[in-house]
Amino acid sequence: MERGEKRERIVSIAELPTPIGMMRYGGRLQGTRGTGFNTYRTYGLFALVLILEGGTGRYRDTLGHDRRLSAGDLIVVFPDLPHQYGPEGNDVWDEVHISFDGAAFDGWRAHGLDPANPVWSLPDDEDWPERFYEILQMPVTNRSDASAAAGAIHRLIADVLAAKATSSSSHDWLENACQALSGGTGAPSVQEIAQNARLGYETFRKTFKAATGESPARYRRRMRLAQAALMLRRADLSLDMIAGALDFCDAFHLSKAFKLQYGMSPAEQRKRWQDNDLRK
Repeated sequence: MERGEKRERIVSIAELPTPIGMMRYGGRLQGTRGTGFNTYRTYGLFALVLILEGGTGRYRDTLGHDRRLSAGDLIVVFPDLPHQYGPEGNDVWDEVHISFDGAAFDGWRAHGLDPANPVWSLPDDEDWPERFYEILQMPVTNRSDASAAAGAIHRLIADVLAAKATSSSSHDWLENACQALSGGTGAPSVQEIAQNARLGYETFRKTFKAATGESPARYRRRMRLAQAALMLRRADLSLDMIAGALDFCDAFHLSKAFKLQYGMSPAEQRKRWQDNDLRK
């Protein structure tokens, strides 16, 4: 641990499984480096990570999400989604988190808990940190206690989903823009997306970059490369076909951009997919 770094765990939780899942552990972390940005982590558990007042950082995952974080942002960590998050530059990291697992929590995937939306901006009309602390301070000494703690997490998930659904969030335009920029051939231009957001092109470009840390054009390129990486898993798709579907000039330009982004050629990525499939 580096000098000046603080690491505080609030509670140690007994691991007692119940039919509605179980809380594994959690606490408040300050001044840590999060997961770091050297590799992507697959956690194996669900977790809710709330950025506290004054906290800032960045979140990324292998689905192509790349977003700046600030106070009130909630990261939903999925067991099977490789991701990374933490402070960068002069950021100050401050979080409270709860980790949990169990088949009952998987049921929320059909009701709004979606890897396509791993970061939410919660409305400030409720004391969300206090909700986390209340759950983390619940005694867990037997299965009755464990069931109560798991139930409290289910209620927290339901409440944040409801808050997100009813909030007139200022991030709606950003989510819509990101979705539009993620499309392949036939997707609207950046100018059209700006018009749909009712913003002038320059205002849209600057506001988008302030929110995500990159320009709309760079975001679009990175998302298309992420889609290319997934499409390479299909042996029936040639590089020319993938390039055409994602609006690259040709296979050469796709290959050049892909290697610059990932440090490997499309052929090398395809071989990795094949090797992974053979090991399963």
